[in-house]
Amino acid sequence: MKKNLGLVMTGGGARAAYQVGVVRAIYEILKNDQHLFDVITGNSAGAINSTYLAANAQDWDVATNNLIDLWKRLKPQDVYDLRVRTISELGMKWLGGAVFGGLTPKGSHINHLLDTAPLRKLLTREIDFNDIQNNINTSSIRGVALSTTNYNSGSNVVYFQGSLEIEDWSRTDRFSIRENINLDHLMASAAIPFFFPPVKVGDSYFGDGCIRQTTPLSPAIHLGSEKIIAIGVRYPHHEQRMQDLALSPFSNPTIGQITGIMMNAVFLDSLESDVERMMKINELIKEGHREAFKVIPILMLRPSRDLGKMTEKLNEDLPARLRYLLKGIGVTEHEGLDLLSYLAFDKSYTVPLMDLGYEDTIKRKSEIEDFNGA
Repeated sequence: MKKNLGLVMTGGGARAAYQVGVVRAIYEILKNDQHLFDVITGNSAGAINSTYLAANAQDWDVATNNLIDLWKRLKPQDVYDLRVRTISELGMKWLGGAVFGGLTPKGSHINHLLDTAPLRKLLTREIDFNDIQNNINTSSIRGVALSTTNYNSGSNVVYFQGSLEIEDWSRTDRFSIRENINLDHLMASAAIPFFFPPVKVGDSYFGDGCIRQTTPLSPAIHLGSEKIIAIGVRYPHHEQRMQDLALSPFSNPTIGQITGIMMNAVFLDSLESDVERMMKINELIKEGHREAFKVIPILMLRPSRDLGKMTEKLNEDLPARLRYLLKGIGVTEHEGLDLLSYLAFDKSYTVPLMDLGYEDTIKRKSEIEDFNGA
């Protein structure tokens, strides 16, 4: 009997292009047109990929090819407004708030650097949210979930849509809500803190799902996954290299470098930690033969190269206004590259990431085949 296969994709801004190449390769390896994944969950930009695939899960060949085409066509102007007027207005509001502080009129404060109205238009055009329920009704998928962060409570809120037998869940710092996934949920999950504006869902405001999602595997398990493929976007550095870097001479960091490290902590650390924790639990269950618990096999796929370093010399390919904005916070050809990797929604970066994701995954063909057949 086939086990429910779950797909987990976390955030990472433009780095999420890597996930697209991985999923296409998985499809080509398994050649399962209609039931490749039963459960799909995502955070941040990974939520965009998840929702797109959930809405097109009736044909995984077409879905993965079209998602690749979407990322190939993607430009920074499709994600955020780079018009001089828009950037100037946001900049003046930031400056006014910093200089005048409490004198700023109530409700006029600014909490983001970029206007994501273009992304809203793009997702409206590219995703038919009604098709998600159609695919659930026809059993093309069992369920889909997006993680968000509530800016009032600070809790992680998972919006999910799926089969009726799926039950709500709740923990101390996170809980789920069954709702038909819509554009607001998706925009909220992808709202990178400080850069993208918070999104109103119902009567409250939400931001990026990675901020408070400390257990990224949890939604997939609650939706009924019996084994999971998790796609990370972080290159695993050797322990000795990390120690050498930490103790080597380094100049006073720029805002761009500090923000890049912060982004890594928000987007990249939780998935790897959760996978390691789950694998240890699986081993303990196997060793103790605990019948009360269920082993959930996990396969972790991640890049063979540092995706941050792949942005070197990328600046020249980006729009002049974006380069100007990034330079102001210390992003250059050699500094602040991690931050740049989150915002570089340009084919000069996303296409090489998709190619890398595809190549990395094809190299693990036999491992993926064995995992799927287990």
